[in-house]
Amino acid sequence: MRRATGLCALAVMAAAGCSGKPTPSPSPSPSGIGAQVKAMEEDIATMREANGAADDVILAAGDCDAARPLIPAANARLDEASHRVKTATGAQTLEALRKKVREVAENCP
Repeated sequence: MRRATGLCALAVMAAAGCSGKPTPSPSPSPSGIGAQVKAMEEDIATMREANGAADDVILAAGDCDAARPLIPAANARLDEASHRVKTATGAQTLEALRKKVREVAENCP
């Protein structure tokens, strides 16, 4: 399940790059396609731990006694990742994970 969530995050990031908007031709400057790819790769690495922590909460959602102690660690990792994420797609993915963790927290007071 953790692998599926990670793959889902990767698919979301890849799809965001295909928005159909014209992009300027790549240039040797740091703002070119190479920099965008590097930022995406860094976001993927940044999100790996946050994604794992959120997955643990989501997987334990059916057992509130197991999920409850995992929620603070997941939120902390999501907060940490939000300061390091560089792309809009990464930020959206983090917000989606944060929403899932919040739903579990609301269902397990």
